[in-house]
Amino acid sequence: MGIFGVEKCPTCGGTHFIYQKTTGEVICKTCGYVAKVSNLDLGPEWRSFEGDEVDRSRAGPPQTALIADRGLGSVLGNINYQGYERGVKISETRRKDIQRVRTWISRTISVSSHDRNLQNALNTLQKLGEKLNVPKHILERAAEIYRQALEKDLVRGRAINSIVAASLYLALRELDNPRTQKQMAKVAGIDKKELGRCYRLLIKTLGIKPPVIDPVAYIQAISLEAGFPSKVTIYAEKIIRLAKKMKITAGKDPVGLAAAAVYYAALINGIRVTQRDIANAADITEVTVRNRCKALLNDFGVKSVEELKELVDRYMEEEEGQP
Repeated sequence: MGIFGVEKCPTCGGTHFIYQKTTGEVICKTCGYVAKVSNLDLGPEWRSFEGDEVDRSRAGPPQTALIADRGLGSVLGNINYQGYERGVKISETRRKDIQRVRTWISRTISVSSHDRNLQNALNTLQKLGEKLNVPKHILERAAEIYRQALEKDLVRGRAINSIVAASLYLALRELDNPRTQKQMAKVAGIDKKELGRCYRLLIKTLGIKPPVIDPVAYIQAISLEAGFPSKVTIYAEKIIRLAKKMKITAGKDPVGLAAAAVYYAALINGIRVTQRDIANAADITEVTVRNRCKALLNDFGVKSVEELKELVDRYMEEEEGQP
């Protein structure tokens, strides 16, 4: 199929066309024959409305999964003024007319149990996103996951906030902005085991394969929580890069591995810190940090922090020396 959906002119056989945006017509450049007429006018509609003479565009906001009807429905807010620029208060008669239209819109919309469930879930998702400072595109992905779970009837018999938290946790992992299950469960106000069960149910039933989490994704958050300077974060990332090159990160808990890397990076940079401080910053147990620190030294084949520093520095020199 040629450009603009037309391969050649049926009259003269020409292959060069002109597209008129205002009329949506595809015109042959050789003979002037109108080869196609588009039903969609992509040009602007120069029409203004009362109280809005400045902006004559009729385009609304884009569709979003964070609204139950994806933003396609009619919504009338509490209108008290004709225009924000002028601030002219509308008359009582017009206000009653608007209220009457708003009432009929709400009556004509069929609200089923499915719609109420979705609306409650999206409200819960928005609140979780605000608490965790989650970007909008991740929230939209979480909303899509919940919609799929609702269509598969996975919500029946389970708490809405549990499925919502699991959907958001899965979306964060998919889009490389992970949170720990403990943190997610704490913010959502649910049990960590329940979150894990709902998460496994989603990936199994919906066929979603979340990517393997890179321990580097947790390093900055742990360093910031512990109050370390940026040099600690940079050196901890070097430790993880060396660990991945030596292929000793497979099967390891990424949070514990990141916590151990931050702990050793802080010691190497002359910062006095305890494993308990790192455990509190990473929101894991002190035993986990201790075991991961011991295992990390053993996997590297060193016995002290000094030997680890030499190993990492030597690796960085070799890496920088490569063309």
